[in-house]
Parts: sequence; structure tokens; C-alpha cells
Amino acid sequence: MLGGIAVACVPVLLVEYSLNTYVERSARAKLESLARGALSLAEVRLGSVMASLVDLSPAVDGCDQRSLEVMRKSASTSLPIKEIGVLDEGGTTLCTNFGDGGETRAVSREMPLADRRFEISLVRFRDRADRSIRLRLDRKNGKPLGALIPADFLVPDTLDGDFQEGRSLRLVLNNAEIVAARPVGDEGLSIDSARTIGVHLKSERFPISVVVERSRATLAGDYRDLMTVGRIGSALITILALAFAALYLRRNSNDPLVQFRQAIANGEIVPFFQPTIDIRSGKLVGSEVLARWRRPDGTMVSPAQFIPLAERSGLIYPMTHALMKKVCLEVGAAHVGRPHIKVAFNLYAGHFVNDSIIGELQSIFTKSPIALSQIVLEVTEREPLPDLDLARDIIGRLQKLGIQVAIDDVGTGHGGLSYLMKLGVDTIKIDKMFIDAISTERHSQTIIETLLELARTMNMEVIAEGVESFDQVEYLRRKGVHQAQGYVFAPPLPASSYLALIEAMDSDAAAQPGKSSAAA
Repeated sequence: MLGGIAVACVPVLLVEYSLNTYVERSARAKLESLARGALSLAEVRLGSVMASLVDLSPAVDGCDQRSLEVMRKSASTSLPIKEIGVLDEGGTTLCTNFGDGGETRAVSREMPLADRRFEISLVRFRDRADRSIRLRLDRKNGKPLGALIPADFLVPDTLDGDFQEGRSLRLVLNNAEIVAARPVGDEGLSIDSARTIGVHLKSERFPISVVVERSRATLAGDYRDLMTVGRIGSALITILALAFAALYLRRNSNDPLVQFRQAIANGEIVPFFQPTIDIRSGKLVGSEVLARWRRPDGTMVSPAQFIPLAERSGLIYPMTHALMKKVCLEVGAAHVGRPHIKVAFNLYAGHFVNDSIIGELQSIFTKSPIALSQIVLEVTEREPLPDLDLARDIIGRLQKLGIQVAIDDVGTGHGGLSYLMKLGVDTIKIDKMFIDAISTERHSQTIIETLLELARTMNMEVIAEGVESFDQVEYLRRKGVHQAQGYVFAPPLPASSYLALIEAMDSDAAAQPGKSSAAA
């Protein structure tokens, strides 16, 4: 009797465990996404202020009238900066862009940044509860400069809906000083795993962290319908388990992994081409290769079904190799005599665990119609690079071969600004998320403009992804973006359509028969 009851309870326990696991995983993923976005915003704005101070430094001699005017102009044109001042060696403010020494304030212990010219500290004011971050720039010739950034400028202020029902976000210095919080006034700083789900992300560039929490007690409300349906249907688990067991026994014929491996071997994974357009001239400058699965009967399998499978199983690497060879066969001839037309491939973290990708690229392209100098490799941020120093060495060797390297989806993945600072890439690609929000989210414009300024400073090209309207094209053109991709120009195209597009848009650059452009 007891044994039968225990067996009958197994489906219920499995359902309960599975639902709880799913709910917590989903909630944690949302918190991680929120934390990554908040940390990226803080890093971008602090980096922007650092650049402003460096630019301002040669023009400020002290507290004379000319220097005050220069500081006023700089403060008025830099969104994050509220106050710029000249400091003495002890950190006391001598004068500011407002003319005097500013409000009475208390400054926390200063912490150095990776760029040793700078130190960061938290500033509190005597007459109000607001807080600010101070970046201090030490100068060899002249007194230090300090810039105040209101704390609220360093955390998202348009996501108030995300900070309700037991959610909270805090920006914290490494000395445990709380810079800012959402909701405003939430100054707690302990992650109690029994009562809350918490995510703590630490910046690699600045001594700051983002802590995001959510009360476990609020999860049930968000997923009430799912939990109810799951519990009511627990009796079906036994039937489903039997069905899955039957499917498992026939896995050699129906296992998606087996099917996908066979699809690669049979050449069913084909390249589609997302055109890249020079928005100044309207000319075609290249394309990004996207994987598509075309079955023998002509039906297409959605990338959402097989790309995650490829990444989890490691089949992403033979798939990428097969795509590169197909690109050479299908569109290689169109690249002869057109050195300005590039072809971009996505690489993944595993491509940088050793330098075998270098030999692989040389083997595929050295004798192909596509020159190595026409290759662009896009490093995705879905998984973190295991060794940034090794990755930088591999990228440098690829660049010596003439291959260009881009960071894909900047600001949305694991790398953040650390990839831009450490990898020495040629190009950054602004993610569709920021492009979509150009007309609705002012912070997206600020992030785009900051990324553009960083790109100009670091001598990198910029490509905007997911451009879908002419208003976005006009905005990007005004901001100095030269290249873009998106449905406003063309969707991803099969090889035949892409070849027709090349001939239509670049007919003057006729391919030269017999000429090999493979020697890069």
C-alpha cells in the first residue's frame, strides 16, 4: 500500500521539482539580463567621463576665468557630468565650473582604476540626500581635476516596472559603499539565498558591482497559471515518461542531434547572406553569413531550433567549417575582382581555446576565390572567451593574415567593454536592441553615441545591426555610422539572390576570369 502511494507521488514530485527549477532559472536569467544592462550603462558613462576629463586636462590651468569657462562648456556638453572642479592634492575642491568650491560634501576613500591616472570615490552632500560618484584625474602638470556624476545617472531610470514586487537593483563600490538603488531608498545589501534570488556582477574595468535581487515569495504570483496547470496535469507525466522512453529507444532515427549531424554531413546546412550597406553611398560592401537548414524536400528548419542544439553539442564547429566551404563554392567567384566586398562569419568561444582556427581558415581560403583580406570574423558574446590573452594573440595573428575581426552584439553579452579594451578588434557591431530603441529610449541613443566615440578613439569601424526604418538610417548617418544591416535594405538572402544583388549593385567591378585573389 505504502509502496503504491510512493510510486503515485513520484509524478507529482517530479512536476513540482521541475516547475520550481524552471521558475527559478527563468527568474535568474531575467535578473542576469537586467544586471548586465545596468553594469554596461555604468561602464559606458564612466568611460565617457574619463574621456572628457582627459580631453579637458590640457585646457585647464587652475581657477582663472578662462579655465572656469572651459570647465563650464565641458560640463554643459557632457550628459553624465554635473560638476567639474580643480582639486588640491588632498582632494579638496578649490573651484568648480560654478565658480566656487561647490556644496559642502564628504568624500569616501578613493580607489584607483586600472588606468592609474584615475581614482573613484563616493560623494555625499551635507544639505541633501543625493549621492554622486567622483572621478579624479591626476595630472603631471597641474592640480588634479574631478568630475561629479550624479548616482542616478549610473543606473537605469526607465525600468521602474522591473523594480516592483520584491525586485531591487543596487550599484555598489568595491568598498561596499552603495552608490544608487532601484527602487530609490532601497539600501539593503545582503543576498539571502533562502529568501531571495540574487545576481552579483562585477566590472572588470571599474571597482563597481551591480547587485540585483528578487524575493522568492513574489515568484509564485508571476507563474501561478503555469504552476496550476502543471500540478493538475501531474498524472500525465507518467504517460509522457513512457512516450519519451519509446522515443529514446528509437533515437537513432528520431534523435534531433543525430538528424542535425547527418544534415551537416549531407550538405543540408546552407549559407544565407545578410547584406551590409554603406549608408553614405548606398553601395554594397559585404555580407554576414547566416546558417540555414534546408531539408531534402525543400522545407526550412528555423535557426531557433538548431542553432542552440549546435552550440550545446559542439556541432557548431563542423557546421561553421561546412558553411565556409559552401560560401567559397556558391559565391566565391563573385568576390574575384571585388576586394571591397567582405564576407563575415560568426565564431564562438570554443574557436579561441587554441590556434587551430588559423590553420583551418588558411586551409579553406588560401586557394579559394575569396581572399583572406575579404574575410571578417565576428566574435559572439553568447559564451565568455575562456582566455582573453590567448584570444588576443589569435586575433593578432589572424589580422596579420589580412583578416578583420569584429565584436558582435556589443553591450549585450558576457564581454561588455572588456572585449573592446583587450582584444584589439577592427570593428564593433551595435546590437539591434539599441537600434530598435533609438526613437523611444533616450539611453539607447546615449549608449550608441558613447560606443561611436569609443570606436573613433580606438580607430574602429562601426556596423549597425537590425536597421528596419529610414528614420534609423538617417539617425545613424548623422552620427557618423557608415555601415548597416537590416530589413530596410534586404532580408537574409540565398546565394542565388545575393549573387544577383552583387551584379546589380556592383556591376562595374567585373570579376577577372582566371585571377586568383586567394594569396592574402
